[in-house]
Amino acid sequence: MDAEKDLVAERFREIFGDGNLREAPAFTQIADYYDLLMSDVPYTAWIAYVEDVLSRLDPGFRCSRVLELASGTGTLSLEFARRGHSVLGVDLSRRMVEVARRKAKEEGLDDRAFFYCADMADFDPSPYGPFDLVICLFDSLNYITEPDRFQRLFFNVRTAVRKGGYFIFDLNSEYSLSHHLFDLNNLWKKRAPLYYYWKSTYDSVSRLCRIDMWFAYRTDKGFYRFKELHWQRSYSIDEVRKMCEKAGWDWVRIYEAYTFRKPEPTSERWYFVLRNP
Repeated sequence: MDAEKDLVAERFREIFGDGNLREAPAFTQIADYYDLLMSDVPYTAWIAYVEDVLSRLDPGFRCSRVLELASGTGTLSLEFARRGHSVLGVDLSRRMVEVARRKAKEEGLDDRAFFYCADMADFDPSPYGPFDLVICLFDSLNYITEPDRFQRLFFNVRTAVRKGGYFIFDLNSEYSLSHHLFDLNNLWKKRAPLYYYWKSTYDSVSRLCRIDMWFAYRTDKGFYRFKELHWQRSYSIDEVRKMCEKAGWDWVRIYEAYTFRKPEPTSERWYFVLRNP
């Protein structure tokens, strides 16, 4: 283990030097390289899982209009659009939205996939609805670190979902954040086009997790290095349930992510299924 740590430390110095880089806000510098970072993420499997959840819980459910919160560079939204859905993607990062719009135009999907820059916690989607399905995946809601703003989101989203429509989202559990499952790196790779090194610190009182993220993009002239600071907050299942019910949602089901099992104490991520009654 010590030898492995020494190797990682050596590789970090080779790629990032002393690591003393200016901290940028989350999802700003990484926007242009986000698709490269996420190239191994199984987006189609995520959609298949959401579809399986809905088919099990509501076999007659029909979906044509989708709202994706924290849509990033639009990869998931565009996959829904390819399948014939009309999609609105909302993201706080203006640069992410610009990338998503460009991708939609390049694929000829800009008449079916639309992207809007807004803070999902404050965004009122009702003028754009009604939607059959709202999704927010890949622990994006953990980035809402103020409980009152988290509560507000459930009220806002419900105004835009048709009766019988669904809101499906995931959250990282406290177990995940407190056990440093954000401590990730790919420094072991020989010639990665994008290197990353992430280090997390969790505070059990505030329930906030600080994640320092270093990135190094390979260019012809060497590495372009930058750093982002990310914050996530853990919420208990009971807290989330009370917020959802307060906003008028029907609490349908909660699963351990990518399964149909009930959450366990060591579950790293949960999937929540809400229905507008």
